[in-house]
Amino acid sequence: MKTIFITGTSSGLGKATVKFFLANNWNVIATMQNLDKETELSNLPHVTLLQLDVSNPQEIQSVITQVTSNGHVDIVFNSAGYALTEPLESYSEEQIIKQMNTNLLGAILVTKAFIPHFRIKRSGLFLTTTSIRGLVSFPLNSIYHATQLNCFSIFNPIYQ
Repeated sequence: MKTIFITGTSSGLGKATVKFFLANNWNVIATMQNLDKETELSNLPHVTLLQLDVSNPQEIQSVITQVTSNGHVDIVFNSAGYALTEPLESYSEEQIIKQMNTNLLGAILVTKAFIPHFRIKRSGLFLTTTSIRGLVSFPLNSIYHATQLNCFSIFNPIYQ
């Protein structure tokens, strides 16, 4: 049975991706920032739930070291992200940094941490979801747009 590692599975596309891969007989490692609120995925077979804040580089390294030392991963799907919806001048510096670290740097660091595992296996695929908002802008989402624009060009599979 193949295994997929997914970030941002507490809602939306991340949670839907868990269900899709389960329906297609995969093992799923589902990660999210806060496990306390999760009730649905914890009851599904072949799902391993792990807490992971992708804005925390130390936590990323710890979780991925744990995952790769206990088995193999075939696909990494970077789905974690969120949007701040306010005028730019209303954001605090902490909010801006948190959004950049989650939406952009989190995906980069998760990918980077899995590269050695895929090289050893000589197989693996990275998938990163972004938003049309990297190409089309809407008012009040300046930081979100910036994180989506940059994600389009940085991810390619190591082996196909």
